[in-house]
Amino acid sequence: MKRPRYLFLTPPLVQTNAPYPTTMHLVGFLRAHGIAAEQRDLSIGVVRDVLLEYGGDEAEQLLELLSGDAPADAKVEASAWIEDLARRIRDEIDPAFGFSRYAARISANASDFGQVERQVRRRGVMDGFLERRLEQAIAETRPTAIGVTCPFPGTLVGAFKIAAWVKAHHPAIRLLLGGGFVSTELREMTDPRPRRYFDDFILDEGYRYFVPEGTPIPVFVEPSYAGVEWDDYFDVVETENPMHRLWSVGRWIKLQMARGCYWHKCAFCDVHLPYIKCFEMPDAVRIVDAMERLGRHARGRAGFHFVDEAMPPALIRRVSEEIVRRRLAVSWWGNVRFDASFTPELCRLMARAGCIAVTGGLECANDRLLALMNKGITLESARQALEAFHAAGIMVHAYLMYGFPTETEAEAFGALGYVRDLFRADLVQSAFWHRFALTVHSPIARETDRFGIKPVRQRPRKRLFCRNEIPFTEPSAPDWTTIGRALDLALANYLEGRGLSKSMAFWKRAVQTPR
Repeated sequence: MKRPRYLFLTPPLVQTNAPYPTTMHLVGFLRAHGIAAEQRDLSIGVVRDVLLEYGGDEAEQLLELLSGDAPADAKVEASAWIEDLARRIRDEIDPAFGFSRYAARISANASDFGQVERQVRRRGVMDGFLERRLEQAIAETRPTAIGVTCPFPGTLVGAFKIAAWVKAHHPAIRLLLGGGFVSTELREMTDPRPRRYFDDFILDEGYRYFVPEGTPIPVFVEPSYAGVEWDDYFDVVETENPMHRLWSVGRWIKLQMARGCYWHKCAFCDVHLPYIKCFEMPDAVRIVDAMERLGRHARGRAGFHFVDEAMPPALIRRVSEEIVRRRLAVSWWGNVRFDASFTPELCRLMARAGCIAVTGGLECANDRLLALMNKGITLESARQALEAFHAAGIMVHAYLMYGFPTETEAEAFGALGYVRDLFRADLVQSAFWHRFALTVHSPIARETDRFGIKPVRQRPRKRLFCRNEIPFTEPSAPDWTTIGRALDLALANYLEGRGLSKSMAFWKRAVQTPR
């Protein structure tokens, strides 16, 4: 039997400053098992092609600036030019276009595959570039199977465009679709039409699909960056806020410190999914070995971003100790829980080991609601952790939520006041609000009565495509649309150091005042 040769692809469009981690981990795993595997980031290639085609010489100069060590204000100006170009393309050529999210509005929670398929069949700005890069990748690697990762809605149309072209031009190649979006939104798919494009849909961690049953999966999988062209990536600087821009600035090698989530109890989270609830911690030495090897591959041009649901404090300590012991000069950041484990001593150790920032959920920033959502932290424990990070010189980004079931308007603006005080004290440098969404795989979805909400009954669909977010009603809910606008406006100002003396009522009035 012919041995398989896999080609893993990142579809348009994702971040421009660093490669998405899924394909790197799969390639690393398969190569360790003697299986032929290659990868290509079609997203960054297509972005650069579009920029150079429609932006000309000016785009070429700006790409060079954004790829280098230019000052932040110069990169902000260059990034604004690129976004303006994207707007012109949307207005004049392709209404679905965006450099970071292509057709995301169309794809998000699209229960009917028909609207996605219409966009797939419609020729857009990126199609010709995508097809040429596909042909080149296939010619270089000669795969028997192609795996496409779909991490979020903005990659869905690109993924199906890839499949449509490969089916038409290389019908013998087997096509596989996986990634976070598939594991959540497409988990209950019954519509047969997507299977005209992909031969298989892979849920959760994809490793087991590619190896014989019973093959042990290591707790830590070292990614491979073979096939990744670091010089292709460039920064997009939308703000000079040093914490907020970490997602779009800098070259980051993505690693997982541990598999799953060590807490996996939050009521709003998809904790019932296997890749979240199956928690395992590897040996710290293996993680630091990988950091050392991968750092050499990136020729010192990249730091490390740990993409865990939440890095376990005990493992953080052991990894930090190992980095310090080896005297490695590295920079890294990742997601944590703001609990009492982050003592001043641990945070100082993390900083000595190269930790520059952490991100974590403060959610509704209200003790009653934190208890209701089973978050496992309090405002007091969170503040202690934040003070420890601040004293160690580690930047902090806070994830925030509004519209949680039973939350009142007073609680929402109380949370805003708490967050403002954190900004005032320089305990957080960045934050982001998102509105609560009821998802299929969350504990709340199984206990809606306890949370005072009623799911909206929907007719069962014979051809279900996407299902994750559940519409619901809450009789006592305030006007979350207006409140959300006020919270967003306040936070946008806090990020730039403005409006920290304004009252909470000021922000509500600001969004209610006619312009």
